[in-house]
Amino acid sequence: MSQVLLLTKNILSNQALQERLQQLNYEVWCSAQLVEQVQRFGTPPSVIQQFQGVIFSKTICDYEAEALLGFFARYPIAILRETEKMPAAEEQTSWLEQGLHGWVLEEESLISLREKLAQTQTAVMQKMDATNNRVVPFPNGDAKRELEALQVHLTGKERKLMDLLIKAQGELMTRKEICEAIWTEGETPSNMSQLSCMVNRIKRKFEEQGVEGKVIVTHWGKGYQLSEAFYQQCVGYDKRTINKYF
Repeated sequence: MSQVLLLTKNILSNQALQERLQQLNYEVWCSAQLVEQVQRFGTPPSVIQQFQGVIFSKTICDYEAEALLGFFARYPIAILRETEKMPAAEEQTSWLEQGLHGWVLEEESLISLREKLAQTQTAVMQKMDATNNRVVPFPNGDAKRELEALQVHLTGKERKLMDLLIKAQGELMTRKEICEAIWTEGETPSNMSQLSCMVNRIKRKFEEQGVEGKVIVTHWGKGYQLSEAFYQQCVGYDKRTINKYF
């Protein structure tokens, strides 16, 4: 790893981390403007491909970090989050499932930081090589058999979410509607957070199987809907008739 993108809400607050990275001979691009740009418009792949790693500053809140993670997890880039102390085990698991690769501690030594960055990038490259060597079939047939043929292994709740979105026939489903359909307690802060995690996990699983484009389109603050890419590549049926298979 030689070039690192450091995303922050305040460049001055990340001078120390930037200097430590530069001491390890990394080229660092520290940007606050890019945070909003990615959230609103995304960023051309040609820009992302310049970097081998991206670090989300501690100045970025969890909600914003989740949104950024949903974007950067699509690329073969090491994704780390700066933090004052390691989160609890359950929180770590949630972040890792969404695509985060690790954490950079505020007071981490140069040696530890060096090794963490190197190991993370190596793991990302190995995963990318394994994905590139996988052959993905897109057979004809009903939607359920096609999902299985894609080897997209969904958990019970993930499959229930996909069923809901397919039944919606490409229309937007609100987060409240989905929570009430999946959990008996309905819309709670915990379930809303779990829903965001599930959506990101599903996206990654389809991407790992070679499905191009976003499978699920996120409308921030509103809800989710299946994309045209899903219907074109994974189902093979018109949205008006797909409902009969569920």
